[in-house]
Amino acid sequence: MLNRTRIFYGWWVASACMGISALYECLFFYGFSAFFIPWRETFGWSRSLLGGVAGLARLEGGVIGPITGLLIDKYGPRRMMFLGLALTGLGFLSLSRINSLAMLYVVYLLLLAAGSSLGGYMAVQAAVANWFVRYRGRAMGFVLVGSGIGGMMVILLAQFINTFGWRTGAVFAGILMWTLGPPLIYLVRHRPEQMGLLPDGAPPRDKTGISAAAGAADTEPSDGTQIKENVTSPHDQEKRPRLWTRDPRPEIDMTGWQALRTPAFWLMAIAYSAWGPTVAVVSVHLTPFIQEELDTDYVVAVSALSFYAFVSLFGRGGFGFLADYVNIRILVAVLFLSQSIGMLLLSQVHFVTQAAIYIPILALPYGGALSLRGVLQGYFFGRRYFGTVAGLMTIVNLPINVTAPLWIGWLADTFPDGYRLAFKIIAALLVGSAICVFVARRPRPTLASNHPPQPFKLFRQ
Repeated sequence: MLNRTRIFYGWWVASACMGISALYECLFFYGFSAFFIPWRETFGWSRSLLGGVAGLARLEGGVIGPITGLLIDKYGPRRMMFLGLALTGLGFLSLSRINSLAMLYVVYLLLLAAGSSLGGYMAVQAAVANWFVRYRGRAMGFVLVGSGIGGMMVILLAQFINTFGWRTGAVFAGILMWTLGPPLIYLVRHRPEQMGLLPDGAPPRDKTGISAAAGAADTEPSDGTQIKENVTSPHDQEKRPRLWTRDPRPEIDMTGWQALRTPAFWLMAIAYSAWGPTVAVVSVHLTPFIQEELDTDYVVAVSALSFYAFVSLFGRGGFGFLADYVNIRILVAVLFLSQSIGMLLLSQVHFVTQAAIYIPILALPYGGALSLRGVLQGYFFGRRYFGTVAGLMTIVNLPINVTAPLWIGWLADTFPDGYRLAFKIIAALLVGSAICVFVARRPRPTLASNHPPQPFKLFRQ
């Protein structure tokens, strides 16, 4: 009999994923902005050319995303994390030796971006989604607080670069990845059933409706069949959530092919595609906007990014906790609308004091939308094929994620108020994201039961 006084191992997995997220966010995601200005000063590269690096990195992530998702579902996230960590650490060491834009593109795409795609966001989300169902919102929020902490720490990376140079900073980043990452990854496990546990630490036949038999079946995915984790009665199927309340119906698991046939997949994919330029602003263009448009120095500009990450912490954790109690679709739609307002306000910033006031209006809902992406996907399609469905979604996200850093940089290079124009365009896109999520509906359980799951393959025979 399980000792109920012990901490559920899923929280150890979540804690490890939190640390892994902090590493990748500080050194890779937010870290790009810390290197952006020193590269411009050293080589004179334009904003659009540097934005192209981030754009092509997203192209690579979208191309290998489906393969990464399949590998995560088949072999577990831990192996992918170790592989990604090795590539990312090597990438930072190689970054310290670049002398041309072509070398930057090669190192960033083949090592840094590939490593992040394999061992970063998708692997972390898949690991946590498999360990939690009822408490997935707070678990995802907890993990992505690590991303915010990593973003806050980017100011330390910037100060290190400002003191010792960006080449030494790149070496330092690589060493950090290789020393701090392995102990964290070692704690990660794929599914609770592999340890004789159930999601959320639930005992057999508890209120979630997950049975021990279903958990045992989940450890045998290779035969292409699936015994459903949640037994859905006609009475359960008739339940419908009120506008603001959590959906009471049990979760269903859908394969990649099943998800592709649902409107919910396409609406969610389009919504987060339109959200993509917001990510490009944060990861690439916020620091140069603050420095060049507001006439500040490098450290102040990176401090603004660190402040953004700090404020987003409260959105990641707070909205993640709230998602366990309210209608997830409505919550995410409201977060997209709030970001739209924040983008419009950011386009009107002319002083650092204004930025300090307006940045939280964007950062809070941004943190929430980021942490709830995996929660929303799990709500629609379940946990068993989480990596596969997430990988397929990256293909839909691909066009706008690739082009957003480039066209934002091009607008900034071409027009006097190019950044401000870009922010207004993004605000309009975010309204579209809100509409897509609001009208999306959870797939019917009968869709999964009438079409038994089969192993996902890239090419159907």
